[in-house]
Parts: sequence; C-alpha cells; structure tokens
Amino acid sequence: MKKNITVAIRGFKDIYSETEIKYFQKFENIILNITKQYGISEIKTPIVEKTELFERSIGNETEIVNKEMYSFEDKNGESISLRPEGTATCVRCALEKNLIFDRGIKRQKFWYSGPMFRRERPQKGRFRQFQQFGLEYFGFDDTNSDLEIIMLGNRLFEKELQLKNIKLHINSIGNENERANYGDQIKSLLEKHKGILSEDQQNTLTKNPIRILDTKDKKLQEILKKLPTLVSLLSNKSKQRFENLLKKLDESNINYIVDNSIVRGLDYYNDTVFEWKHESLGSQDAICAGGRYDNLVEKIGEVNVPAIGFAAGIERIISLLIESRSAFDANSTVVAINHSKNSNHTCLMQLEKLRDKFKNISFYTTDSSSTLDKQFKQAEKFNPKYILFYDDKEINAGQYILKDFEKNQKQEILSEDELFKKLDIINK
Repeated sequence: MKKNITVAIRGFKDIYSETEIKYFQKFENIILNITKQYGISEIKTPIVEKTELFERSIGNETEIVNKEMYSFEDKNGESISLRPEGTATCVRCALEKNLIFDRGIKRQKFWYSGPMFRRERPQKGRFRQFQQFGLEYFGFDDTNSDLEIIMLGNRLFEKELQLKNIKLHINSIGNENERANYGDQIKSLLEKHKGILSEDQQNTLTKNPIRILDTKDKKLQEILKKLPTLVSLLSNKSKQRFENLLKKLDESNINYIVDNSIVRGLDYYNDTVFEWKHESLGSQDAICAGGRYDNLVEKIGEVNVPAIGFAAGIERIISLLIESRSAFDANSTVVAINHSKNSNHTCLMQLEKLRDKFKNISFYTTDSSSTLDKQFKQAEKFNPKYILFYDDKEINAGQYILKDFEKNQKQEILSEDELFKKLDIINK
C-alpha cells in the first residue's frame, strides 16, 4: 500500500495563509529594527550539528537529548542532529571562529532567527519544527547585561508588538552547589509522596530534582508550595546579585513576578532565569525564555566566558498577534481592478508610480481578462483596505475611483493629490 506523500509529517506545519505570512514578515521587520537599535549583530548557523555538542551542552539526562532530538548517522558513521535550540550552535560558531575569545574575552552580542527541531507531542503552540528568535550576549557578567536583555524583550512584546496580558516571570537558581542543596530538599519533601509521582516524574526526581518545580501537575504543584523558595536559600553573593537586578527592574518601571517555578529545562543555566508568559496559550504559556549560562562556553570550549541570552517562539507570538488583532494589524492592502478597454496597461504603469511612492503598501492587481464581477470577487478575498478602479473615463481625466472596502463606504472619484493623502495614512 502506497503512503500518502501529499500529507505533511505530523508536527511539521505549512505556513501559507496571507494572514500568517503577513505577521511573520512584520515580525521579521520588527526584529531587524530592534536588534539594530541595540547594536546586536546577526549570526546564521547550520540546522545540523554534531550530536555530542547538544549532549555536552544541554545535558545527557535531559528529555531533549534523551527523547526529543532528531539524531541520525551520516554516511561517515558520525552521529549528527537537527538543532533543538540555538544557544549551543552560537557558542560552537563563536568558539570555532574566535568571535568571543582570542587572547582575551571579546564582548559580543548576537541575534539569530530560524527553525529548531524537537520530537515532542504536537499541541497548541508546540510543533516539531518551530521558529525561534534568540539573543546571545558573550563576555558580559554584571546585572546590566541581564537588565538590557530584559529591556529588549519588554520593548519587543509591549511596545513594538503591543501584546496584552503578557507577564515577566523571573527567578534566580544560583550556582551548581546551591541548586544541588535545594534538590536535596525537594527529594526529602517528595519521598513522602512517591505514590502520586509518574514514572517520568520519579526519573526527574532522581536525575535532576530541581526540574520538577516546572511541573504542570496541579497536585504536585500544591505539594511543592510547602518548600521554601530557592532564592531564600541562596548564598549572600547570589542573593545580592538577584536583589540588585530586581532593584534595577523596579527603577526601569518593568513589571515582573518572582516565581519559584522558573528553573529552565536545560542544564547550563545559572543565576538569573526568566520567562514571558501569556495565559491564553494554556500549559505551553511561555512565549520567550532565557537566563544566564556563565559556564556553558567553558563546558564546550574550555575557556571561561560569561554569557546570557533568551529565545522566543515565533509561532506562539504570531498566534497571539492574530488573536489580538491589535494596531499591529493595520490594513495596508490595496487591490486594483482594471476595467479599461482602451488603455489596458495604464493601470499597471500607474501602480508602479504608487509602489515607488508608498513602499509600505501592498498593491495587488486582479485578472483584467475577467469580468468586472469576477474581479471584484477576487478583490474581496484579500480583504483590502481600499479597492482602486481603473476605467477609461477616469484615466483620461487623470482621476481615480477609490472604495474604502474595510469600512464599506461608497466609492469616491479623487484627484491624484486626494488619492495620495488617503494612501499616506496607511503607508506609515
């Protein structure tokens, strides 16, 4: 029996609708502008790396490495993997090309955007191929670097994308010894409740107990509330660092929630960790997450370089933008209907002039060989702001027929100057 090759692989999504594509393009333009504002350089890395890179960086005991990576042997017998996240690949590139360490630490700021791959159970906001936008700061170790990266995220989500009901959750997980001590407390508490733990939860408790704080299990969450917070048990040095950052966030008027459940799922994090969450996404409510990883560069390349970064899930952000229909969704589409008999190509020539002048407007032409009725039906499918009619009478008089389709207003006959004033408004 032949397999149906016209069906996409489960968890791999085609992106083709006008709405989604428009939002992806707008998001790409925003991150190009915002990273330029912050002086951050773009980096592009391969989607395939040596499996050992992720085993060493993410951790052999993590679910990502054990269950979720797409790994296979190439023809040389070497194990390679599709990248499940972007940080390790950026570190590998920076080390190989001496971008962050060459006779002393170079302070570098990078951003990337592209596909990542994890074999997880597909659900709302989670795919097996998904797009991420990420930042990585190398060589910065004070709390100002933490603050700047959070400021950028705040600007992106609240000011540029105008997302509502998004909340910054923040925590400190201290150093490795502090996490190990807290893990012992978690084990001690849950020893009395082993009967309610699933097999996966018991494995997590054995291998890396701190990760169980991130559980979505309501019963387990209630039990874990009996624990003191991790922050309260940190050393004075770690605690003071965190308090210093929170003070700077307060002075910068950035709202946050100190959340003991924010521990991150990767082994390489330390000290500051954070997530931006949105309740409408359900259990997969994080749209962006990150933190410090001061030991990762040394773990991969045996050189000590402090670092901090974050990664944002683009599909999750796009779904929120589509749901919110905010000012970010301003309609800037004009469809031209060509009904001229004598100057059939004049419409195309005039649209070229309009494209020169209004670079942020999308001008689409219908099929001029179709009837007027069919062309109007074509135009409706684009749900444009305006429909622009071209007829011989108006062409000869140097006039334009414009209909505000979005507001369903009657068509107007306009001079060129009057048309330009209308288009200026939606060109911004």
